[in-house]
Amino acid sequence: MKARDSIASALGLTRAEMTVIALLMLFLMLGLALRSGDSIRETAERDRADLNERFSDAQLDSLLREAEALEASLAETGAADSGTENPPSVRRSAGTSKIVFSRASAAELESIPGISSVLAERLVEFRNSRRGKVERFRDFLDVKGIGRKRMETLQQHLVLE
Repeated sequence: MKARDSIASALGLTRAEMTVIALLMLFLMLGLALRSGDSIRETAERDRADLNERFSDAQLDSLLREAEALEASLAETGAADSGTENPPSVRRSAGTSKIVFSRASAAELESIPGISSVLAERLVEFRNSRRGKVERFRDFLDVKGIGRKRMETLQQHLVLE
């Protein structure tokens, strides 16, 4: 009580005015706490949405198709003799051919629909900058000119080793 009375007299306010100011400060602090709680909730919802987006059904289907093609390709490569007609950067499996990205030339990459000579050169430079070690198709998004659609096209035509 004494502290409130001394502050009130120093500021020239009455006890009622000091009580109103204290209540206003309390409401201000509550409002700030609620706002920060909402931003935390929004961040959590955004993180959940990112996880759901990261593993969409289309991506899972694409990965399963790629795995099946890779298994078929490995089975065919193991059964085939060492003198094959295909260049070492092209792998044939189940009637389709896939290009092995770690050994592909710019000309072979150009044969992929939607890949220009400039973009093929960028892909070769990207591979060289990573010393040939590209482990995920998502890494291609770092290459200028490649978005999600073009990345899906690359998934259909390339094999990462």
